[in-house]
Amino acid sequence: MSNHLSLVNQKFGFATAALSLSDDFSDSNQQFQRQALYEASLLHLYTAFHFYLRELAENNGVKNLEAISSLKQLYSSLHELGRCPSEVVELQELEAQEGSWLRDFLQYHLQIFKSPSKKVEKKAFGAENLIELVDLSLIESAHKALNSELLINWIGEFKALVLRQRQTGAEY
Repeated sequence: MSNHLSLVNQKFGFATAALSLSDDFSDSNQQFQRQALYEASLLHLYTAFHFYLRELAENNGVKNLEAISSLKQLYSSLHELGRCPSEVVELQELEAQEGSWLRDFLQYHLQIFKSPSKKVEKKAFGAENLIELVDLSLIESAHKALNSELLINWIGEFKALVLRQRQTGAEY
């Protein structure tokens, strides 16, 4: 059995566990804890995606698995070997499809790593030797809309895809 298969399953479990813990913080003054668990679940789910790409690479004979950290890199590595498995094609189609669960999931993941945009400085009357204050609560970002229903959907869709693709691959 592939080590990556086990890692994917483990990260699915971690994502689900973090999400289930978020239910314990339903009070309005516990929004910070709930948001932290939502993002933890998202990051574990992304790690499952990362290891699933490596699982597909391993199953298709890619030698340098550590070089695979994106769907684009997986496709490129497989293309060099003259391979184009249906699992990768399906992932590419989902990533390109507007409104698909995979595209939305990957977009939310990217939002977590975006820095807040900086205001244009007023140079004429700027305060010297002071650190600018940025109120993060006013910044609109996609990951603030992260919620339990969305994460449940992504986990369910991703698990179903992985199980179906593994089952199809096992037939050959």
